[in-house]
Amino acid sequence: MKISVILLAHNEEKNIGHEIDLVKENILDKLEDYEFIVVEDGSIDKTKEIILEKKKKLNFIYSTSDKRRGVKNAMLESFRISSGDYIFFTDCGKKFDFKDFWKLFGLINKYDLISGLRTSRKDQFYRIILTKIFNYFLNVTLKSKYKDIDSGFKIFNRKALQKATAIISNNSNFLSAEICLKIQYYKFKFIEVPINYYQRNEVSKALPLYKIPKLIFNFLINFFELRKQLKKINSTIV
Repeated sequence: MKISVILLAHNEEKNIGHEIDLVKENILDKLEDYEFIVVEDGSIDKTKEIILEKKKKLNFIYSTSDKRRGVKNAMLESFRISSGDYIFFTDCGKKFDFKDFWKLFGLINKYDLISGLRTSRKDQFYRIILTKIFNYFLNVTLKSKYKDIDSGFKIFNRKALQKATAIISNNSNFLSAEICLKIQYYKFKFIEVPINYYQRNEVSKALPLYKIPKLIFNFLINFFELRKQLKKINSTIV
C-alpha cells in the first residue's frame, strides 16, 4: 500500500523549509511505502530556492510553475503526478500539526476519504464564521453531510478521487469541497476526524479579507453548475 504525501506552497519562504522537515520527521520517516510531492504554485519570493535546497538532501517529486496556477490547478496537478493508492493532501502555513496525520491514516482501510475536522480553531474569527456559514449553506442546499468540508488536511482513496475529479466544475476556489461532495454522492465511505488547527503567522494566502467578496461571487456563479453535476450523479447511483 503506497501513499502519496502532497504539500502545496505559494509564497511560503518563511515556512516551507521547516514544514518539509516536519513532514519528514512526523510522517515520511514512519511510513514504509510512500512518495513525497511538493507543489509550488508560482511563488515570487524565495520559496522555489528553498525547496530546491531541500531537494538536494531529501529526494522528493517537485512540481513548480513560473506563473500562479491557482489552488484548483495546483491541486489537480498534484493528483495527476501522484501514484499512491492513497493520497494525503495538505498545504503550508503552520496551520496543521503533522502528527495528526496518524489519526487519519489509521482509518484508510475502512474509508475512501478521511477528512480533518478542524477543532479548537485558533485562526481569525471571521474565517471561523465564514466556515460555519459555508458548511451550513451546503448542508441545506446540497444535503452535504460534512461539518468542515473545506479543511486542507485529507487522505483520499485513489479510486474515489479519480471518480470525483473526472468532471470538475469551473469553480477554482472550492475544489476540495466539490471533491468531497462528489465522493458523498457517489456513495463512497467517508469520515471526519478531529484535528488541531492554528493561525498562520502572516495574512491568509487563500482567504484574506479583500478576496472574500470575489470568492463568494465566483462560488455562487458556479454553484448551479455543481448542483447540476451532483444531480446527475445522484440519478445514476442506485
